[in-house]
Amino acid sequence: MGNEQIKRPRGKNTRWSISALLCSVIILNYFDRVAISVAAPEVQKSFELSAFEIGLVFSIYTYSYTFMQLPIGGLLDRWGVGWITRISMVIWSVLSLLFAFVHGKLFLYALRLMTGAASASAFPAASKATANWFPNHERGLANALFDSSAKLSNVIGAPLVAIMITVFDWRTAIFAIGVLNVIFTIVFWRYYDEPERHKRISDEEINYLQAYGAGTTHPHPYDTKNMLKQLFLNRKVWGLTIGFTGYGYTFNLLLTWLPTFFKTEFELDLLQSGLYTAIPWLIAALVGIFVGGWLVDYLIGKGHEKTKVYRYVILFGMTIGLTFIGSIFTEDAVLSIVFISIGLAGISATAPVGWTISALIAPPGTTAIMSSIVNFANNLFGGIIAALLTGYIVDVTGSFDLAFIIAAVVLVIGLFFYIVVLGDIRQIELNENQEGKQT
Repeated sequence: MGNEQIKRPRGKNTRWSISALLCSVIILNYFDRVAISVAAPEVQKSFELSAFEIGLVFSIYTYSYTFMQLPIGGLLDRWGVGWITRISMVIWSVLSLLFAFVHGKLFLYALRLMTGAASASAFPAASKATANWFPNHERGLANALFDSSAKLSNVIGAPLVAIMITVFDWRTAIFAIGVLNVIFTIVFWRYYDEPERHKRISDEEINYLQAYGAGTTHPHPYDTKNMLKQLFLNRKVWGLTIGFTGYGYTFNLLLTWLPTFFKTEFELDLLQSGLYTAIPWLIAALVGIFVGGWLVDYLIGKGHEKTKVYRYVILFGMTIGLTFIGSIFTEDAVLSIVFISIGLAGISATAPVGWTISALIAPPGTTAIMSSIVNFANNLFGGIIAALLTGYIVDVTGSFDLAFIIAAVVLVIGLFFYIVVLGDIRQIELNENQEGKQT
């Protein structure tokens, strides 16, 4: 579909306000992780934790976050984005405030476990809301905006938390993040709704969304158990989930360990490591928005076949992503940032494409469940295993070298699944009594 054929609504465009709202949800959701990542050396010192134990603090959050993905996807598809996200935000806001006052390892682990479960709805909710609010030709940019918000949380959060810890302490920094969560929960509660019920959307914009392929907000008609069985047996689902995990392993490793990497490998202080951490994430966010979002939409709008566009972005992005491995072969902190920035930018261009593919291949009414399956695999391998394995490797070897090499291998495996296993990008067909078509 060429751009000249598209009749966009005039005047106020509520869908882009919703996009900004979803971006804010992701930024605040990731602020919590960024804060713990930047504060890790101080938390480690405060609780007398080994590298493996601080890795457990990172990964125990991801345990509950990961294993809540499939249940939360079903809830989002059945009950909608609005109420599930509101309830989740209330719970995670309270827990983030409580973390500032925690004492004792057991309570530390328990609080991180509960916070992970409460945070699980963020990405599936953003993916489903984007599919509901945006037509196909705008979805790449909309997905890129919310996905890049996870990177921007590092740009904003890492130096902000580092400054607050330097001036005050880590508990004050965590408490401040909790207060922000409370304030924004009120904003989301008041403003978000589905397109057909939103008070500020025009009839013209509603017609535009319906005419150009925005998703359905109605519950799916399938039996959940049978549907999940069909999806897990489908080749496209495996191609997408393992492919996305190739990106996610490196993303989560850097999200969790990058401040500690800069601090230990180059003997930087906490503030310097926080500032150094922000640079690669800023570049990654901008590349994700421009390449994974705007450029993809532009090329498809010009009539290029979408499967080829997605495949080339993934191929070049993940290949360039391997550049981050150069950071372990230099003793220069600035050069290390250059390698990590190029690599992180490469893989970040592929992430919005992954979310777009997830919505496109999902059977009708199952966008949240498909996104949850992708996020489940991504966090199982990228979040849990990457965090724990990296902590163990650092404990045993005193270096990040082997951990980064493993991430590069996982990236190559992900590229293979994306290019070879996924196949053409088209909607999976399900049957109530038969397995989904393996096309």
